[in-house]
Amino acid sequence: MFETQVTVVGYVLTDPVVRETQNGHRVVNFRVVAASRRLDRDTGEWVDGDRFYATVNCWKRLADGVTSALGKGDPVVATGRLRTRDYESGGQWRTVVELEANAIGLDLARGAPPDVPGMSRPRPGGERGLVSLPGG
Repeated sequence: MFETQVTVVGYVLTDPVVRETQNGHRVVNFRVVAASRRLDRDTGEWVDGDRFYATVNCWKRLADGVTSALGKGDPVVATGRLRTRDYESGGQWRTVVELEANAIGLDLARGAPPDVPGMSRPRPGGERGLVSLPGG
């Protein structure tokens, strides 16, 4: 079986959604967007380039970690198997890009995400993903 391993560096576009399969396995899905940026030498400003969108699927223990640590707008690094799936909707064929994740992490190099329409950082009640260490 052909499997393409990739790493996507981008931002969480949708809040993670938790569900359980008929077999009792947990899965979390969220959308991620990765956008290239380049410096326009004429204006001296950064401009957006192409964007890549994918649905990220996380299973079992990884699903639990994603649920407690990630939210819409967070900078993220996701690695796993890339695949496409075709389906018919309303008489038209569509293709979705999915990443079956085997590792997810916050991208600490990016800090707060840029102002991207449709994205926000809901943090009124405190930060997600913080863990208290023993003795600390």
